Amino acid sequence: MSRSISALFCALFFFSTNAKADIAALREEYQGLLGPVIENIRQYYLDEVSPDSLLHAGVKGLVRSLDPSTEFTFTHQGQRTWDESRLTFIEFAHTIDDSALYATSTDTLVRFGLAGMLEILDPHTIFLEKRNLDDFNIEIKGKYGGLGISIRAIYPDSAIAVWSILHDDAPAARAGLQSGDLILAIDDSTTKYLSTRDAADIMRGDPGDPVTLKVGRASRADTTITVIRDEVHVPSVIHHTLFPDATGYIKLQKFQAQCSQEVRQALEELQAQGMQQLIFDLRGNTGGHLQEAVYISDFFLPKNRLVVYYRGREGVLKPQEYFTQQDALIADMPLVVLVDGNSASASEIVAGAIQDWDRGLVIGLPTVGKGSVQYTVPVSDKGQLKLTVAAYFTPSGRSIDKRMRKDSTLVGDPDKPYYTKVNERIVRGGGGIMPDIHVDGIKVTPLYRQLSGWHNLDSKFFRFARHYKVWHSDLSQDFRANDDTIDEFRKFLKEQEFDYISAPEARLKSLQEVAEGDEYEDLEKPIKRLKAEIDKAEEQHWKDDYDMILKRLTFDILEKSFGMATARAHDISKDHVVEHAREILVDPTAYEKWLSKEEIGVSEVTSEAAKD
Repeated sequence: MSRSISALFCALFFFSTNAKADIAALREEYQGLLGPVIENIRQYYLDEVSPDSLLHAGVKGLVRSLDPSTEFTFTHQGQRTWDESRLTFIEFAHTIDDSALYATSTDTLVRFGLAGMLEILDPHTIFLEKRNLDDFNIEIKGKYGGLGISIRAIYPDSAIAVWSILHDDAPAARAGLQSGDLILAIDDSTTKYLSTRDAADIMRGDPGDPVTLKVGRASRADTTITVIRDEVHVPSVIHHTLFPDATGYIKLQKFQAQCSQEVRQALEELQAQGMQQLIFDLRGNTGGHLQEAVYISDFFLPKNRLVVYYRGREGVLKPQEYFTQQDALIADMPLVVLVDGNSASASEIVAGAIQDWDRGLVIGLPTVGKGSVQYTVPVSDKGQLKLTVAAYFTPSGRSIDKRMRKDSTLVGDPDKPYYTKVNERIVRGGGGIMPDIHVDGIKVTPLYRQLSGWHNLDSKFFRFARHYKVWHSDLSQDFRANDDTIDEFRKFLKEQEFDYISAPEARLKSLQEVAEGDEYEDLEKPIKRLKAEIDKAEEQHWKDDYDMILKRLTFDILEKSFGMATARAHDISKDHVVEHAREILVDPTAYEKWLSKEEIGVSEVTSEAAKD
């Protein structure tokens, strides 16, 4: 259906109810939430946004959320001022609500409008509700009051699973909670049908406050454990080690406050052990503090080198440049930075600086392409606005952003060549950081996804691993899954009535349902033959996925039995991307060859074709 909306009239459902939003309440809610958001967008957003654009988007959010099938047009001609847009939105909201079938709170109406407005901006400008703000602050600050566990909902138990313990000194570990436990109740309240988010909210709290958990453990009766909440520090550097070939390895999980101190400590320890080259792993690191990215770049680059600079809307935000302040901690040591499709923001700043100064090689997959800067501003007591205020640029001058508004004046041009600062290699913007050496990650298969419980929240790896340590009391940290482990795993799956259904089998099941009845008797034998062939193909899937399943079983069993540190140490030693990086680092000829390549992110075949 189509509707024509003016500043004073809107008809949606042609029904009314007595419990409607009062226009005074709408004005109050607007002033408390939407007003401050709009004012910050007006003053500081990366690109100038017109009042009408936000008004149209806000009304669209209102209408589409209340009735997704409704279409509308504005009959008002000309541009409104910010004050006129504010009054118009309030009138729209009141008129829409006054004509709606169902009563809607003023808070909900304003949030619908807010969602519509933010939709026309970039994906990184978001409103953080108070509960979401807790998670955001944990990511940025790296600490919180709680138990120190990673949890997930698991079915069909409908319980909260202790997926892992953060470290051996976490409050949960001190109280005797174990990875693989199922939390059945929290302070006498069942966890049945409780979401992971709600469970986390309940278990977090002030340090010193107790929380009592009813726990189910593999092969034993349920027990009760009381944990005293404490301040939990979430490490940024989650693993560092020195390989036998003198290659150091550091895994940075997040750019949290003071994470550069953890990186410095890891570097100094590895140097003392005789490190000759370094792998700095930023895979999966979605970013964090920009300043921490600058501090960490300082460890690898000479003094007074540009790391990153940003620009915002002209006349609103003063351009800012960030330079290294100290002599490099490891000045000439061969260096590889690992990235993937989840490396973003601060990770891209570090990788971009290393690449643009030809200081080391970037290996892995193209990064996210989040080349923007956000600041957070409190909005009453309801939450905070995370607002994009600038775009950042790597030392070569490129913007690597590929997710901002298409009409932004600061989006990187993927066709424009930029040049690295020392070797003058060609690099390009607008598409994330392209690695010097492209190395694919592990391709996840349908069998692996079903075993992991991606769709039904019933991970068979988790279930098997939590029992394995009970079945094998002589288990040691040298454990490595083998053929016998696979056989035991498949026997366990049979007892669990796990049925792997490949795409062909799913289609065959649909065909069998359609072909039921006497008139399809002739199809019975062909379908049986086809089922037999599909069974053979599915068995081959097990053989094809053998190494991947073996690696996962080893990791999960080691983690459930000896903790995350032991599991990570083994996992990194068998990581094929890390292995490739080590091969390059210990071969000076190969290392220098890649650093002198004419254009980054272009295969040798493509490069030669371009010359022709």
